Amino acid sequence: MNSITVKNKTNWFVTIVFGFGLLLTSFIIFILIPLSVFQEDSALASIFSYTRILVPFGAFFVLFLYFWLWNTFGKTVLEFDSKKIVVTKKYKLFNTPKIYYRSEIQKIDIEDFRIERTQYNVRYHFSWSDSTFSLIFIHHNLTIRIVDWLTYEKAKEVLNMIQ
Repeated sequence: MNSITVKNKTNWFVTIVFGFGLLLTSFIIFILIPLSVFQEDSALASIFSYTRILVPFGAFFVLFLYFWLWNTFGKTVLEFDSKKIVVTKKYKLFNTPKIYYRSEIQKIDIEDFRIERTQYNVRYHFSWSDSTFSLIFIHHNLTIRIVDWLTYEKAKEVLNMIQ
């Protein structure tokens, strides 16, 4: 089985913002909340208060971690042979590999998403680079974006390897 790894386009501003969000929520979870909550009179009340306040901050921590990991270290690994294509998103939390059988794929193509048309709107992606192309599959009459934000040359290279 052949494979190719495609690195995601990194947005450094987003990486810094989500990294700062991770640091801030970690500080709140591990320092501020324990200092304020464990001043309760009973141990049971302090544990209940701690878990009640911790849940929303823990959810934000997981959300920041999800976006930060994918934006900073994210990769798409395509493993392919004559019968199937397996798409794995590395460093993306809560994601399983997706298997597409070549017999069910109607078309493998490159699409430019500088101007993206959906059923409800038209969206223009302002980009200071040429990384607006995506590798797409037409699978059961649905367009599935496999690898996003590539240059045309890189998308053409990946497409030639898969076909």
